Amino acid sequence: MAEAGGKAVKTHVGGVVPGGYGRVSEILALVPLLKEFGVDLGRVLHESGLPADQFNDPENLIPFRDGSHLIGLCADQADCPHFGLLMGQYTSLDALGIVAEMARAAPDVRAAIRLIGRYLTLSDGGGLVELSEGPLFAQWGYALYEPGVERPELIYDCVLANCWNIMRTLCGAKWSPVEIVFTRRAPPDLQPYREFFSAPLRFDAEHSALVFRSDWLNTPLPTSNPARLLLLEKQVRDLEARSTGDLPAQVRRVLRRHLLSGSTSLRRVADDLAVHPRTLDRRLEAHGISFRSLIDEVRFEVSCQLLATRLPILTIAQSLQYANPAAFTRAFRRWSRTTPRQWRASLLASAEKTSNRD
Repeated sequence: MAEAGGKAVKTHVGGVVPGGYGRVSEILALVPLLKEFGVDLGRVLHESGLPADQFNDPENLIPFRDGSHLIGLCADQADCPHFGLLMGQYTSLDALGIVAEMARAAPDVRAAIRLIGRYLTLSDGGGLVELSEGPLFAQWGYALYEPGVERPELIYDCVLANCWNIMRTLCGAKWSPVEIVFTRRAPPDLQPYREFFSAPLRFDAEHSALVFRSDWLNTPLPTSNPARLLLLEKQVRDLEARSTGDLPAQVRRVLRRHLLSGSTSLRRVADDLAVHPRTLDRRLEAHGISFRSLIDEVRFEVSCQLLATRLPILTIAQSLQYANPAAFTRAFRRWSRTTPRQWRASLLASAEKTSNRD
């Protein structure tokens, strides 16, 4: 997996987990964007601590946290709160590399999206995309599972804009969403979002996703090539087989995907990873971490993301499968030594201080 290897870092709630990785091609959109804003890339890279030659090859990997830190610095240098949205607009399907080739070779849009979700970790080691279908509408959403990501709203804006581009590429210019939902508070200026998405916007949601008519998923792809798809899938499996993989990171990814549906049992996660529950428990122990601590880490990260919205704490507690707000508050205090309300208040105070400084 793309997040294999990497430097171990302390997490918020204890334990040591490795950082995820992302491909340089995912953030090469920074180059033309920064030029538009008159920002010197070398200066920003120096401030970020990333070596400039890291961007010479689009296949290079950089730590996901470093990438998110870099995007935040760029947004600040450009003095552009919707920098993530612009970055996503500049990012095409081709930025996914071999996964993009697989998507183009798929028989229809549904298969293409599922392939992107299955193999996204080859280019994005910090989040996951998931497709859910209903009788009338489908949702294609993104969720961060990397801990300690700075400015997550920039990442979500970028990914949603990129997913919008991908849907237009796969479905054609007539495709349009019926709604865009965001796991973030509404930005002060909505106009850039309205102009790009051309759809109703909903903020302070439990997830970030494009919502569109389900029948778009049946759209056949003119570039479909079954033989090439088989060849590409073999290449991707070989890539995965050669990677060492990091079990705690894989478990966290599965937990993040299932958290809001309440399917976080050891057996469910073990089934997803095709191992016996006792085997999974034993292997995690060998990594010096427990399944329960991984659940706590993921719950804490998601809690922080949801507390940055205007969702009621009762709704957040229910979303994270707590019996009541009091149980959620006890858990949150154990993780952070503060209450959810105090955490939210500190976020608001920090945001207000930044706004007054600007």
